[in-house]
Amino acid sequence: MVMMRIGGKLSSITNAATLVSFKTVLPDEKQAKEVFIVEQFARIQTVAGATLIDIRPNADDSEGRADVLAIANGNEIGIQLTELKISHRPASADRALRMTETLLDTILARVRPECRIMVDIQSPQDYTNKNVKLVGKRLKMLGKIIVEGIQNSTFSPSQADYFDKTKSGLKPNPLNIPETLKDTITRIELCKIPKGHNTMCHGRENVFINFNFDIVISSDELDENLVLSLFARKANSVADTLLIWACDQDFWCQKERILQLFLAHAKETVFNNIYLFFFINAEKLFEPNKRVFTVKEKS
Repeated sequence: MVMMRIGGKLSSITNAATLVSFKTVLPDEKQAKEVFIVEQFARIQTVAGATLIDIRPNADDSEGRADVLAIANGNEIGIQLTELKISHRPASADRALRMTETLLDTILARVRPECRIMVDIQSPQDYTNKNVKLVGKRLKMLGKIIVEGIQNSTFSPSQADYFDKTKSGLKPNPLNIPETLKDTITRIELCKIPKGHNTMCHGRENVFINFNFDIVISSDELDENLVLSLFARKANSVADTLLIWACDQDFWCQKERILQLFLAHAKETVFNNIYLFFFINAEKLFEPNKRVFTVKEKS
């Protein structure tokens, strides 16, 4: 029996900061990104008991060689990096971003809300690893529904009302969906973002859009295939250490399960040391959410 688990999206994280969006922390350039990840890893983890220093890119990282070099206990070691990721995530995120920008153009051309509003859009494709295709007139129709919803909604100015069951000022306001969109959109909710709270939804000028179809749905079988595929790709490596990194938003609440799969399949690998490094690629969330697991370590 395959147990299905849903990895949640970090779209409604809140804290005491005043920002409503987060900058990514990972550099774009490959070598700079790899060095940054190893530096951050080294701040909270040793390699076989040794602290890493003099971390630098490897000029020749071809044919299974190390991506990054470092000094540990006076000796140079090579570290190969690889990302653990769900293959559909980039396509879904890119499609959601394009649709979001089109919706924002439509909405902000007609209404400029005074308070910050999150628009939560649900679809039959949520949790299916399939992309929603919503373009042209249908996307404009969705924008029009959201505009009318914002214009007709009343949001309480008091954050205290959020905890008052007799009031609905900060609670989601569901919108009516026309029949022509129900095959793609099942629910739209507007919710005021309380002052001092954050959201990772993309948006601007007080409107933030949350698509749910790019949420990762995972299973034991999928997770195991990801692990086996990763080790197969690294079978010919000549590096001493393997650092597997993963953005937590792709494996939300699944870290322990992923670790057990790596532990089960790591014994026969060519690496002396293997570590699993989870983090959230967003300022404010990066530092408090870094976590390293030791998969294999040479004694």
